Amino acid sequence: MASTISEELAVDPSVSTFLQRRGAQEELRKICELARGCFPGLIGLEVTLQEDPDEDGRSQAVVCTRLAESYPDMQLRLGLRRYHERLVTEIPLPLCPLFALIIQFVSE
Repeated sequence: MASTISEELAVDPSVSTFLQRRGAQEELRKICELARGCFPGLIGLEVTLQEDPDEDGRSQAVVCTRLAESYPDMQLRLGLRRYHERLVTEIPLPLCPLFALIIQFVSE
């Protein structure tokens, strides 16, 4: 499936459709900004749509944050804490379950 690529961001087209139906396109932009701000060594972001295997009709936009394998553990923990603290204050709470953040470590 083709992806839209802008700088270090790749978004699966199904994500755009999913978020548009829920009126949450702007929240994806905010979440990507949060990830960039909370993980200063970020190499790239990829957003895909994941169906919930346990609940029919439930999906999430999964934001995969790519970091170097050498990313410091303490910096990762602080970044995750900062990300989640800001997430619940900057994204409307009813829309938070539409998104998930995962970290992928890549070779430098």
